[in-house]
Amino acid sequence: MEITAEMITAFRTFMPAFVDETKWPDELVTTALCEAETETGSSRWGAFQLECGNFKWRGMQYYAAHWLSINYGTLGATAAPNSEARLNVMGKSVGDESVQYRTPSMMLVGDDWLTYTNYGTQFWRLRRRAGMGAKAV
Repeated sequence: MEITAEMITAFRTFMPAFVDETKWPDELVTTALCEAETETGSSRWGAFQLECGNFKWRGMQYYAAHWLSINYGTLGATAAPNSEARLNVMGKSVGDESVQYRTPSMMLVGDDWLTYTNYGTQFWRLRRRAGMGAKAV
């Protein structure tokens, strides 16, 4: 799918936090929307239409906003991309000593990453809906 100027404008309208074109240049938004299109690529998301109620388009916008927020924070294109992975981690401290350890039972790592922003949580909710029910083959 080609990401068009119309899609970028619609994304900025739906996600006003990304309206600043200096902070969030079109090239960066295009990359995020390309990532989002891949994440919503299965037929369970339905056909793409550039309208507010379209399930695939909503998923793309939430994923793109999450991707931009996670990778660039609030600084936008002026920030170095974030290369840290957030995992399900627990910790204990006793006096001066502390230990942290991975807790896999909380959530799958891919899903945990989505809970890091409100945008990701909204995408996760939509993704769960996309996966519900039987699929005829």
